[in-house]
Amino acid sequence: MTNNVDKFLAVVCVLALVFSIAFFSFAEMEGKTGSESLTATRGYTNGGVAGNINAEVLHDLLNDDNTSNDPFILSIRKSEHYALGHIPGAINIPLNTLFTEDSLAKLPKNRQIVVYCYTGHTASQATALLNVNGYDAVCLTWGMCSWTTNSTVTVNKYYNKTTACLNYSVCSGTGSGSLGFIATTSPGAANVLGGVIRSISFCGGDTEPAPDSGSGTGGSSTTESGALREATYVSLNQGKSAVIKATVLYENLDDNDTTNDPFILSVRKSEHYELGHICGAVNIGVADLFTEENLQKLPTDKDQQIVVVCYTGHTASQATALLNLNGYNATALMWGMCSWASNSTVTANKCYNKTTDCHDYSFSTGTWDEDLRETIYDSLNMGKSPVIKASNLYDSLNDDNTSNDPFILSICKSEHYALGHIPGAINIPLSRLFTEENLSKLPSDEQIVMVCYTGHTASQATALINAIGYDAIALKWGMCGWCSNSTIAPYCYEKTASSINYPVCSGTEPGTMDDAKLATPDT
Repeated sequence: MTNNVDKFLAVVCVLALVFSIAFFSFAEMEGKTGSESLTATRGYTNGGVAGNINAEVLHDLLNDDNTSNDPFILSIRKSEHYALGHIPGAINIPLNTLFTEDSLAKLPKNRQIVVYCYTGHTASQATALLNVNGYDAVCLTWGMCSWTTNSTVTVNKYYNKTTACLNYSVCSGTGSGSLGFIATTSPGAANVLGGVIRSISFCGGDTEPAPDSGSGTGGSSTTESGALREATYVSLNQGKSAVIKATVLYENLDDNDTTNDPFILSVRKSEHYELGHICGAVNIGVADLFTEENLQKLPTDKDQQIVVVCYTGHTASQATALLNLNGYNATALMWGMCSWASNSTVTANKCYNKTTDCHDYSFSTGTWDEDLRETIYDSLNMGKSPVIKASNLYDSLNDDNTSNDPFILSICKSEHYALGHIPGAINIPLSRLFTEENLSKLPSDEQIVMVCYTGHTASQATALINAIGYDAIALKWGMCGWCSNSTIAPYCYEKTASSINYPVCSGTEPGTMDDAKLATPDT
């Protein structure tokens, strides 16, 4: 009997030891992960967070005939909405799958990433988390709602001042004020319940707004930790709502039950906080939020909800993502103070204005699928030559038989096209080629000869054009194979006195062989 008891006790001791080791190992691992998340967060927020990029700036970058400065564009919208319309060149990875190993492997670390969603809220979360994980990301201000007026493409998620901008009271000054308040029902009314209440005007009175540009310059963490990536993934997949509407927050604060009140965190500039803030809100800028001193001001119970407030929802969404990554329960006030108050002084005049902030830029439709993969495979296996020599093209254009002349497309920069181009060639720079308008200029029943500087970019364009059903071929060596003048063909590997020197047309019009002239060859 004693032996059995001894054996039992031995087993219990062993099991206890095993569980102790497992528990402390887990605790240590969790502590390391939490510490790593906080360190990476501080590395990113030190000095501020990444700002946003306006649609105008992005559009200009993509259409300046210089692909070297093009950012990598990431849509985190739902795949069905991406298919309805997306910024040309954007890839689609929904937010909930973004921080898997496979998804992150698709993103560059040596190139800026522009993240966009519907309104800018969830893209701001992704922007913060990508920067923490070592990427260089910025958010498109107002998301797809700044790119197009097509309500089908935007899923009609525009900020609507009439319905989204409310008329709730605010506190002013440096103190947080009382959470007990009532809504201002008419201009000029003032209500004081434990704090100074500033009366606010109805939503129709704001002047033209300016977009929120973020609260700092941002920075990137250089961590390569798989644990941090996993923590990021988990923080985005807890089933929490990314945003809370002003009406929901107001009803919560006004239900006479303080036990369910959230902690309200304003991340706006202190001078704007003093002009007007949600009563009870504590003001801490994002750059200083994750210091030891300021973390102590947040709820000790990390399960208590924190509602983060900024101007438009963009910066608050970044703070929300970072708080959740570090174990808090945070959500952003949708549209920020622009949904709470209408007074342009209180909102710092930053609210969305569809007239000025929304554009009619082109967008692409459809999604990557198996059918497209098969189409690409077929287009590469039709036995066609991928290139045509300049001598063969010249002979075709000069055989007195126009029926066999190909359609010639120059994808060079417009200023280089004007200096000299193959007679008859039209000019569409590559960055603008795949818009619906420009594709409609190409023939569907005629061979297209693609021309660039050296033949490399034209070969890429040829592959893409063939994949969507055209019959294209690239001019071998590009303009370097056609003309020996280095002004017209500036990027050639080597030129000799025996280089071909076929005639070219100058100016912005295609011209004809009769108009063409020989350019002076380099000596």
